[in-house]
Amino acid sequence: MRSTRLSLAVLTVAACLGAAPLAAQGSANWDVRPNSWYWGLYGGQTSFPTSIARTYAPVVGGEWTITRSRFALNVFAEQSYFNAVSTITDFPTSAPRRVDIKDLRRVGAAAFSFLPPYKYFHPYFGVGYAFNMIREATPQGSSFASAATRDTINARVESARAAGKIFGELGMMVSWKQWAPFVSYDIMPTKGNGNWFVNGEGFTNVLKVGFRYAFGPAVEEHW
Repeated sequence: MRSTRLSLAVLTVAACLGAAPLAAQGSANWDVRPNSWYWGLYGGQTSFPTSIARTYAPVVGGEWTITRSRFALNVFAEQSYFNAVSTITDFPTSAPRRVDIKDLRRVGAAAFSFLPPYKYFHPYFGVGYAFNMIREATPQGSSFASAATRDTINARVESARAAGKIFGELGMMVSWKQWAPFVSYDIMPTKGNGNWFVNGEGFTNVLKVGFRYAFGPAVEEHW
């Protein structure tokens, strides 16, 4: 976990150092790029609770953003890397059975609303929806009461791997010519969700630090 936090700190510092020279060189040029296609890459850290413990893991992802004067649409795909333990309800005892889980993939979209800018900085907030899938899930223990019990548990494990969730996002980007370094924070409610492996108390959090690059104007000039 120390190495993950250290990597996250390095990414944050890199983004800030990258943004400072851009701001110093001239206007943020936001007025000439409100209608652009941005492609971006980012890294960061995700934190999520299971019924056993909270896990902290590195995350990497890519995104596509369409900006307007006051709004933006963002589509993303990311993966976090970890080995953790969660639970499902056993059969037929209804007791919790531990399950080893590995890695989380998220694909989703969000709508952003830009707040009033401050010099070169453009804060925003948004709401989105993500499809979340645990990459691997394996029930602990090799003994089952019967073949039917084994099949039922395996079916429950498979069903608990994926879930769709609404999330909120708060972020800030710096715009200079085609470049837009950004920092954002996602929060996704997961408390009390017994049908998914991310089933502990609290929220799933994702902190992202990255860069966006505008490859060209969007088709629509205005919303």
